[in-house]
Amino acid sequence: MNNQKSCKEILKRYGWNPIITPKDFPGSHAIYNCGAVKFQGKYLLLLSITDCNSIARMHVAISDDGINFDIRKEPFIETTTDPEFKEYDGWTIDPRISKIGDTYYIVYPAYSIHGVVGMLGKTSDFKTYERMEIISLPDNRCPVLFPEKINGEYVRLDRPTTIHRTGEIWISYSPDLIHWGRHRLLLEPGSNPNDWNHIKIGPCSPPIKTDKGWLMIYHGVHQTFAYSLSCALLDFENPAKVIGRMPGYMITAEEPYEMTGRVPNVVFSSGAILDEETGELKIYYGAADTCIGLATAPLDELVEACLSQ
Repeated sequence: MNNQKSCKEILKRYGWNPIITPKDFPGSHAIYNCGAVKFQGKYLLLLSITDCNSIARMHVAISDDGINFDIRKEPFIETTTDPEFKEYDGWTIDPRISKIGDTYYIVYPAYSIHGVVGMLGKTSDFKTYERMEIISLPDNRCPVLFPEKINGEYVRLDRPTTIHRTGEIWISYSPDLIHWGRHRLLLEPGSNPNDWNHIKIGPCSPPIKTDKGWLMIYHGVHQTFAYSLSCALLDFENPAKVIGRMPGYMITAEEPYEMTGRVPNVVFSSGAILDEETGELKIYYGAADTCIGLATAPLDELVEACLSQ
C-alpha cells in the first residue's frame, strides 16, 4: 500500500487564515502578494497595498512569529518621482526579496504605458530604498533572483510574454545584476487544455536551497483562470536543468477568501521563509488579490514530492 502523501496533503493552510486583510490597514482596498524574508531575527513581509483609487504602494510588515504582523504606516516603495525611472514605474506590486551577502535585493514588475518591466532595487535596512535599474524588456511580470551566485554569476528566473506564448519560465545569467544574457527556456505550461497550468506558469518566491537542489515554487493558471501553486527542483550547479517536478498542484483556490475578492479564484505567492531549525517552509500568498494567507509544509516533503515521478 502506498502511504505517500498527496501533493495537497503536504501543504497545510494556517487555521486562522487570512492573516492580513484590508481591515488591518485603514484606507486600503486590498493587501496581497508580498515579498518575504527573515530580517534581524524577525519575519518581514513587503506588502502590495492598493487604496480605493487603485494607487499601489509597498509597505513593510514585521512579526516575531510569522503570523501576527505590524504594518508600518509609511510606504517603503511607491511610485517614483525620479526622472530616470518615472516614465516606466507607475504602479508597483508583487515584490520578491533576495538576500545576497548583506544586501536585500528587491525585484518587482513595474507597470506603465510602455508595458511591464522588471525593476531592480536594494536596501540594507528596510528604511531606505535605492532603485538600481530596469532589468528586463516589456512585457515581463515575474522577475525572481536566486539568493546567491552560482558558478560566479547571478541567476534570474522570469516570465516573458511573447506573441506566441503568454507564460513560460525562463532562466538567465548576469555578472553584475544589470546586464543579463544566456536566456534559456526552463519550464513550459501543461500541454493538455484541462491541465491546472495550461494557460501560463511563472516563478514565485526566490528559489530555496535544499540538500538535493534548488526548490522553485511556481504558479500555474487553468483555462478557467484559476491560479494554483506547485514546485519543481533544479540542479545545484546547473539550475537550467529541472531534476524533479511535483505532479500537479499543492494548493489551489478552495477557501472563501481565495475564491471571492478583487480577482476571484487566485492563490499567488511571491514570498516564502524557511525555518532553518524546524525545516518548515512558510509560504505567504495573495488570496483573490485581496488578502494574505499562510500555508506551511516540511521542506523535505516538498523535495521528495518533486522527485517522486
